[in-house]
Amino acid sequence: MNKLSNSLRSLVLIGAILCLGSWSLQGGFRLIGSFATKANALALDNFGNFYTVANNRIEKYSKEGKLLFPYEEFRFGKVGMVDATNPMKLLVYYPDYMTIVTLDRFLSPLNTYDLFSMGYQNVSAVASSADGRIWFYDNVDFKLKKIDEFGKIFRESQALNVILGQTPNPNFIQERDNRIYMNDPELGILVFDLFGSYAKTIPIKGLKKFQVLQDQIVYFENNQLNAYQPLTFELKTLPLPDTTDLVHVVIEKDMIGLLKKDKVEFFAY
Repeated sequence: MNKLSNSLRSLVLIGAILCLGSWSLQGGFRLIGSFATKANALALDNFGNFYTVANNRIEKYSKEGKLLFPYEEFRFGKVGMVDATNPMKLLVYYPDYMTIVTLDRFLSPLNTYDLFSMGYQNVSAVASSADGRIWFYDNVDFKLKKIDEFGKIFRESQALNVILGQTPNPNFIQERDNRIYMNDPELGILVFDLFGSYAKTIPIKGLKKFQVLQDQIVYFENNQLNAYQPLTFELKTLPLPDTTDLVHVVIEKDMIGLLKKDKVEFFAY
């Protein structure tokens, strides 16, 4: 009896490991919230909170699908991107004024970074770092850089135009699982280590934004959600609860957010 019980426990454990190693979106969906909005971007943090972005306004929603806090700022132009990697230090980038604003969990301003005043003239993409610093790409000397709150350079890559033999023009950066992923629609996704050293390029082109989940590149394209595994080169299409009027999709753990033309919907799965 003990031998049989031990065998069954082993089988269950092996099954659990296999499931974790091959992440996929399965099962049914349950609508947990829906709000009217004219947002043009959607983000999701590690706590399951959603953020909608509409020109100068950001709204935060709980994982239960409830509206929590708004944030609105007109001094720096339109919001270019929101990085919700760190829910306690949300990063908001205003490309027209090359200004970064960080917000706390209540969407109250913490710090403002004027990149132009720091000496940078052309910055196309920025991202939060796990250590509280900020990654960005300097289009003048073609380097990925990390700075602290005073603008001091903490890490930087080599000149990428020399390494790649081409000049990158990235539109999106994300730090995830001790890697930095920098997206160039023409070149693909450039991968760096935490020191800013270039490692490789993932050959997915034409993207505006993506997520990194369990070593897979998850992105919304052609009205569907795709997951690409760089190690095996496997590409999967993940099911969605609804594809009508979809603008963008974000996913994290057991939550998924659908941004549509006139509303945002949140689902558990």
